[in-house]
Amino acid sequence: MSCLKKKHFALIIICILTATYSYGQIKVSEFIQDSKIASADNNKLYFIDFWATWCGPCITAKEHLGVLQKQFPNDLYIISLTKESPLTVEHFLEGKPTELAIAIDYNGETFNSYKVAILPDGVLINADGKVLWRGGAPDLKKEMVSKFLRQQKSESALNSVVKVLKVEEEIIDDYMPAEDLEIKTILNNFEDLDISDTTNYLKLSGSLIRIVSYLAKIYKNQIVLEEGLDMNYEIYFKKPFDKNENLAVKLITEMNLDIERKFSEGEGISFVVDSPKFWNTDQIDWGKNNAQYLVDDSQIKADNVSLRDVAYQLAYVLDMPIIVPDDNEISLTLHDWDFHYKFFQLMQSDLEDNYGIKAEKKKITFPVYHIQKIAP
Repeated sequence: MSCLKKKHFALIIICILTATYSYGQIKVSEFIQDSKIASADNNKLYFIDFWATWCGPCITAKEHLGVLQKQFPNDLYIISLTKESPLTVEHFLEGKPTELAIAIDYNGETFNSYKVAILPDGVLINADGKVLWRGGAPDLKKEMVSKFLRQQKSESALNSVVKVLKVEEEIIDDYMPAEDLEIKTILNNFEDLDISDTTNYLKLSGSLIRIVSYLAKIYKNQIVLEEGLDMNYEIYFKKPFDKNENLAVKLITEMNLDIERKFSEGEGISFVVDSPKFWNTDQIDWGKNNAQYLVDDSQIKADNVSLRDVAYQLAYVLDMPIIVPDDNEISLTLHDWDFHYKFFQLMQSDLEDNYGIKAEKKKITFPVYHIQKIAP
C-alpha cells in the first residue's frame, strides 16, 4: 500500500511540473499594443498569429481575426506576432490600424520554436500551453473555436502564457564578419528571405534563388538554377562595401558558378519614364537600420530606395517581371515612394501622376539568368 501511495505522489509531482513548464512558453520581446477587444485575464484559448507587414495574405487575415476576437472576447486572446522592428510595425499600424494585440519576436525565438517557414501561420493553444490546432488564420473558424472551448476547463492569464524578454536592438551589430564575403550552407528551410542590414554587415538567409534575386533586384522567376544548386545559405557581406559593386556577381563568382543571360517572352509590366517627377528623400523618414519598405495588401511605401528596388518589390506582389529603363540616373537614384498596386488602373494613375512613370501591362521580352556550375 505504501508503494502505491509513493507512485501516486510521484505522478502528481510530474503533472504539476509539466503544467508549470508549459506556462510562459510564448516568448516575445515586447508588446506594441494590447488587445482592445479581449480581456488579458483567465482565457481558455490563445491564438498566436505569425505575420509580417509585407505579407499581403497576413494583412487580409487580420480582418478575419478581428471578427473572431470580437466573438470570443472573454475566452480567446489573439496575439499577432512578427519578427520585424517595432518602428516598422508602428509605421504600418498608422496606416492599417487593428484592435488585436501586436507583439514583437525580435530574436525569432517563438518563430523558431514553432519552425515557422510560411506566412501566414498560427497556433492555437490552451491555458496549459498545449497546441490544439495549427494553420493559417483564415482557416480558424468560429465553430472550431467553440468546439475547443467546450473541451477546455483550465483558464490562465496572459502573463502566465506569454513571457516578455526585453532585448536591446543594438545586439544585432555585435558580429563582425572576418571576410568581405562569408558563405555558409544551412539546413533551415526558408520560404522567404530573411534580411539583416546592420552597421557592420548585410546578412541574407534563404534559398540561393531568393538571395540572388534580392541582390540583383530581379524577379525570382527570371533566375534558373542548375539542378542541385538551390540550397539554403547564410550570406554575410562585410561593410563598408562599394554601393556600385554588383554583389550578385560577386557572390556567384565566389561560389565558383557561371551565369548566362538568355531572353524569354511573357506577360509583364514595362516602365517608361520620359519626364520623371520622382519624390526626393525627405517625404518619408523611418530612421536608420529600419525596414525600407512597407507592403500591405494594396499599398507600397518605401524610404530611400531606387526605382529598380521598387520594381523588384512590385514584381513579387504582382507575380510578374517588370522592365525598368536602362538609364542608371533614372533607375538607381534614391527616392521615397507611396503608391497603390492592387488595382492596375489605379496604380497606373498613381505612378504617372506622382512620379512620371508610364506603366503598361503587355507581352514583354525580359532577361532570364541561368546559373550553373563551371565545367571542369
